[in-house]
Amino acid sequence: MAETKIIADSALERWKTAEAEQLPSVGQLIQRLNAKKKITVLHLDEYKATGTDSWELAIRDEHGRLIFSVRLKRRDTRQIQAILRWFRMLGLDIHTVYVDLWAAYKPALHAVYPHAHIQYDYFHIIQNIHRHLYKALTAYRKAFKAASSEPAQAEVRKALHKKLWDNRYVLFTNEENLSPEQQKILDELLQEHADTIVEYIVTLRRCVRDVFNASESFLEAVERVACLMVEGWSDVSDAFGKVMTFLRDHLENMLTYLRVPGVHRNSLSECTIRGLRRIEKVRQGFKTDHGRVNHLKLFLWRRYLRPAAT
Repeated sequence: MAETKIIADSALERWKTAEAEQLPSVGQLIQRLNAKKKITVLHLDEYKATGTDSWELAIRDEHGRLIFSVRLKRRDTRQIQAILRWFRMLGLDIHTVYVDLWAAYKPALHAVYPHAHIQYDYFHIIQNIHRHLYKALTAYRKAFKAASSEPAQAEVRKALHKKLWDNRYVLFTNEENLSPEQQKILDELLQEHADTIVEYIVTLRRCVRDVFNASESFLEAVERVACLMVEGWSDVSDAFGKVMTFLRDHLENMLTYLRVPGVHRNSLSECTIRGLRRIEKVRQGFKTDHGRVNHLKLFLWRRYLRPAAT
């Protein structure tokens, strides 16, 4: 059986190579995609390919097409800038780019497409905020567990500590997504840990969501963040201070969708990565860069460009 599989994989690889070599280059295929449907928007995201320690950059356009994927030799601004410059040489006139908070993106985009709008993906914004708030919860949990108490209260505190840690996820779940039982648990946690970091985490999360969900203009969103600053949320703890600094420093690109018509709050990055994960399952792995390029060429041609059968 093992020998049969090796032969099958080898035959598949030979077929892919023969088919791919008959196709235009990746750059020419992207140009054809652009001619078919104009590419003016890019959704960029990076991920680690299964079984590797290498980062891959995946790029999707506004039409939902996965137009490029490459393993990054260097995870820095120069690498991203080189890729964007290549896109510009191919004739892509990019107006809007959706990215996560990776620091390499912004300077690379400004260098190659200085007039393009940048929108930070909402999922990654909230993910970053939760990362800081989770650290605040962890610090509170350790302090709560270590605090001395009377023997009669020790078992009570132990039970409260276990309940908090076992149900910590409800503190980071949007309340409209909680089941009635989960909402009951959240109410109990807020009562048991009133006026502590636990209550502050839930309150700040609500306020931050309002910045993005309830603001009808960029100015209104800025005013909401300014009010949070004035209310002293930065002084609650070091982690809360980092959340507020994060909002203050990146607010303009977080809220591009409120300033520029046609820009959305969320990128297509998550469905891009899910798509690539599915491809990983059938691509037999990439032993060489040449094999990776061949697979990308076949994907672009057969998914988006191959003429319909008559």
